[in-house]
Amino acid sequence: MTDSAPVENSAPRRDQLTALLICAAIGAALLVGYRAPDPAEQQAAAESPAAPAEAATGEPVNATFNLDTAMRLAGTQVPPDLESFYFFAMTNEMPEAVEVTELGGKLMQAAQEHDYLGIAGPDPERNRRTLLAALAAHQADDLKMLVLIYVGPDSHRAAVGEAAQKAGFEARFVTYPEAPKAAI
Repeated sequence: MTDSAPVENSAPRRDQLTALLICAAIGAALLVGYRAPDPAEQQAAAESPAAPAEAATGEPVNATFNLDTAMRLAGTQVPPDLESFYFFAMTNEMPEAVEVTELGGKLMQAAQEHDYLGIAGPDPERNRRTLLAALAAHQADDLKMLVLIYVGPDSHRAAVGEAAQKAGFEARFVTYPEAPKAAI
């Protein structure tokens, strides 16, 4: 007895699907490869650091600022049993007024959660201005539970400390860039 039901041949359909998946994978690989930086360009950039530019107030803009280093330095001020803390990177990619508003929100959030907030960026003078403007926008009672970690030049220590004392929260200061170590 023979079965008269038609037999469906699914091999061409599987081949089309496989070809489509292979093309998609190749396209994705090309796209990722297109966006990947050239290792030779990265090496050249690493070997020739840019000279620091001067900000309008004479404070050097740290052209070699490294966000990872700044975050690591801020982390040294956080208790080891605390798994994370807030960090606000001032990267100069947005208008200063917007940054003031966003930093104000982070200050409030960290204070409400009795948490630590580290801040840093490549332009020390802008960082100081942004922080002081954000602090001026809040009442002193708003920030009492905040522990602020300011990563910046020693010349900002007094202004940041005074603003923290006025607002009633703790400020910890980390010098960045770190002072050169004396030769032994």
